[in-house]
Parts: sequence; structure tokens; C-alpha cells
Amino acid sequence: MSRSLRQIRALVRKDLWLEMRTRDTVVAMGLFVVIAMVILQFGFGTRETDLTRFAGGLLWVPITFAAVLGVGRSYVAEREQRVLDGLLVAPTSRFAMLIARAISITGYLLVVELVAIPLLGVFFVRGPYWGSVGWIALAALLADVAIGVLGTLVASMAVFTRARELVMPVIFLPLLLPVVVAAAGATHAVVGGHDMTSYTRYCVFLVGFSVLFALVAFATYEAVFDD
Repeated sequence: MSRSLRQIRALVRKDLWLEMRTRDTVVAMGLFVVIAMVILQFGFGTRETDLTRFAGGLLWVPITFAAVLGVGRSYVAEREQRVLDGLLVAPTSRFAMLIARAISITGYLLVVELVAIPLLGVFFVRGPYWGSVGWIALAALLADVAIGVLGTLVASMAVFTRARELVMPVIFLPLLLPVVVAAAGATHAVVGGHDMTSYTRYCVFLVGFSVLFALVAFATYEAVFDD
């Protein structure tokens, strides 16, 4: 195994260990999504109201804001416990740090979506839904990778700023808009009638978005952290 792969594996294990020790990021994200979807359910109408045509937005608006919460907290434990200082002076590849953090954020989102995707069917969708869960999960995975890469880059830019709690959402949310539109569109395409042509186009866009920002992060991540 190459040195970079060993570093990535060690960094991912470190992120998982910190999360298991504190249990605050994933739990906070999950509770936020559940509460938001319950509020939306009561806000849009009764349990009998068919909101299938809004399925994409009803799923991805809570996940988007949960992602902002998770990305905003992605460096909190390391910063408070001075782990980040040690990583910056260690002979660790900055690109390995980028990949490891993107993997961790993607994993957090996947755990949250294990709750959010079933709740979508329970709260909002009438008619056939559970046969579409696999397609929704695939679109969610592609969107999570895009969010992970983009969120890692933005979080690393904001971690050393004085008003990082304000700066990070202001930068992150506008950049995240194309991902939300594509993920919501892919979800609606399979929930609202299995329009696989539109679904494929949205998924291809998510892949292209991830590749684009991965290249941007690869080109800038070292300078962002070292500066």
C-alpha cells in the first residue's frame, strides 16, 4: 500500500474515532433532518396530503442544511483539541487530508440519509415509492461525494477565519445550489414517474460537478491550508 493510501486510511480512522468519541456531528445532522421533515410535513398539510410532486425539494432542503451544519463542524473537534496543528506540521500530504475529509463528510451524509430517505416515503409520498429507493440512494451517493469535496474545500478556507460560523455558510450555500438542484431533480424523476432520461442527465451532472471541484481542490488545497 502506498504512503498516500496509508495516510488517507489513518486520517479517515481518526475522523471516525473523533466522531465516535464526541457523537455530536452525525447525531446533530440526523436530528436536524428529522425535525425539519416533521415541520415540513405539518407545514404542508395533513398526513393524507399527497406531496409527491415536491419530493425532491422535501428531501434535499433538510439534507442541504444538515450538510452545512456537518461541514461547519467538520474541523471543530480537531481545532479544539489541537489535532489540526499537529496535522499541519506532520509530513502528511495535503491531498490525503482533502480526500480523507471528503470521505468522512460523505459517510456522515450517507448515515443521515438512511433516516431521511425512508421518512420521505412515510411523510410525503403517496403511491409506489419503495421501488425507487435504490435509484434515490444512488443519486444521493453522487450528491454526497460532490458535497464532500466542495464542503472540505470551503471548510478548510473558513477554518482559520475569525467569523468562520458566518463565512462558511455564506460561501458554501451558493456553491451548493447546483448540487441541490440536480439531486432534487434526480429524486423527482424517479419518484414522480421513473423518467430515467432526466434521472441519468442529473446524475451525469453530479459526476461532472464532483470531478470539476475535485480538480479545483487538488490545485488549491495545499495553498489554502499552508497560507
